[in-house]
Amino acid sequence: MTRTNNMKPSPDLFQEYRRIHARALAESEERRRAVFAQLPRLLEIARERKDQTFALGQDLLHTADKAATRRAYALTMKALMQEESAILRENNIPPAFLQPAWRCPACEDTGYVTGREGGRHMCACLTQRVLEERFAQSSLSPEERFETFREDVFPTERQRKATCRARDICLCYAEGFPDNDPKGLLLLGQGGLGKTFLLNAVATRVVERGYSVLNLPAYALVQTVLSCMSSRQPLPDFTLPDLLVLDDLGAEPMLNNITREQLSNLLDARQRKGLATAFSSNFTREQIIEEYGERFAFRLLSPRSTLTLELLGDNLRTRL
Repeated sequence: MTRTNNMKPSPDLFQEYRRIHARALAESEERRRAVFAQLPRLLEIARERKDQTFALGQDLLHTADKAATRRAYALTMKALMQEESAILRENNIPPAFLQPAWRCPACEDTGYVTGREGGRHMCACLTQRVLEERFAQSSLSPEERFETFREDVFPTERQRKATCRARDICLCYAEGFPDNDPKGLLLLGQGGLGKTFLLNAVATRVVERGYSVLNLPAYALVQTVLSCMSSRQPLPDFTLPDLLVLDDLGAEPMLNNITREQLSNLLDARQRKGLATAFSSNFTREQIIEEYGERFAFRLLSPRSTLTLELLGDNLRTRL
């Protein structure tokens, strides 16, 4: 699989983040002005804190005892913050009310965060938006989440218990992401047993926890690859998302050995990078081996690389 760097944010996406960031700042400034007009002492405290910060820089340039200067600064700032907190508390104003309401606190709606070594890189929220923009077929179903899982739709107690157990395992997988061992997830079983629901629930929870997810039907991924190959365009970098979710493996077109090779290369690339890939399929293990060959099947079905859950029972689609 050809690695490419064609997953950069578009100019429109940059503008979207600039607008969101600016709006959050403007709204917080409007709230601050309203509160300061009602409680002038808070405005004085804000100015004093700003003055203290500026004075610290000047004092450090002209003092020999820098440690003492910093201690005095810290004590003054602590006293001001305590006074501010007391005023807010007395007036039933939450401290966050004066701060910007960021959509993503990690990057403060800039799309970028600073790593441990100081370098800047794309925040998971921006990565997710890039993926959604690049792959129109990628989407999360907000109604399919762990909170909306229904236990009253199963025709038998045995099927209910088995599917609830699969739900609990998938929830643990999503909550433990990305540190699961094994990394991968595979849901097997005939159609209508809830595999797609559980995959969507996993994807949604992983996104909520701040990681990027590309959620695609397997046929859409294969069509994307074939389209790039036919137009001689570089293939997308499928190692970009933290979690790649491919639903309904086996429904994609099998063209000569192209499909088999591309899926094998994709899974190999992600496993070598320690990245998680989740699949669902109506196929049995034996059918996967027969359809995709031993190379792909070994990587997918190995207990060392993939947690496999088999759903059993009657089709639920006729009951919903």
